[in-house]
Amino acid sequence: MKKNDVITVLRVFAGVAAWFIVSKGLGNYVDSIVGGTWGMILKSMVIPYTLGLLAFFLTCIGMPAKKVETGSYIAPTAGLLLKAFVVQTGLSFPLVFIINIITRLTGHELSGISPEDLFGNMWFYLVLLLVFNPVLEEVLFRKLVLERLAPIGFKGAVIVSAVLFAMPHLYSQGIAQVPYTFAIGLVLAWLTVKTGKLWPAIVLHALSNVYGAYIPMGLGLIHPACSVLFVLFTMGVIVPLTVVILTHKKTQ
Repeated sequence: MKKNDVITVLRVFAGVAAWFIVSKGLGNYVDSIVGGTWGMILKSMVIPYTLGLLAFFLTCIGMPAKKVETGSYIAPTAGLLLKAFVVQTGLSFPLVFIINIITRLTGHELSGISPEDLFGNMWFYLVLLLVFNPVLEEVLFRKLVLERLAPIGFKGAVIVSAVLFAMPHLYSQGIAQVPYTFAIGLVLAWLTVKTGKLWPAIVLHALSNVYGAYIPMGLGLIHPACSVLFVLFTMGVIVPLTVVILTHKKTQ
């Protein structure tokens, strides 16, 4: 990697770090004072995308922002989005599944949102996970971050942006979410660059939250056997389909 590319990556990393520190530090402080639903809203929605984004912009001030060059664009058709959803699920699910098993076997508790939190604060998490985060996180990581990583090239920008997307989840949702969100970040960054549009990534982000949180937790509340069927379907159908899609693409 060239010296200028290293500087670009470090500048963007510093920008994301500034966003994260302001968002979590100030957000937790405000939440401890306000509390309740309003505290959660300020912590998870307002501060990260006001003062947090300001910290990102100030850290990355002067960096050129442009779309990552890809040679040619592809249309964001329903078929493309379906394939991308299958791939992001097939890549990410086995990773989080294996790490969760290891966590359980080593006697540690799983971190992240619990079913009680998810369904106990129904409207808050519906807005947060299906609307707010898909839109605002994509604006940050698949637009602002990717555009500033454009000088390092297509592959580098996609990989680095996925790493930067995954790292904050270590704090908020635990180690299992890091490889999970990295795999999803790869697909979303690739999709954004190849289509030249942001909305496909927003749609897939929301769908990943449905498939990765609402469906398994909802099925688990119905009966543990339902969760087992969900895992079997994902590992036995989605993962093999992912292999087919990826290997078919390579042979074309």
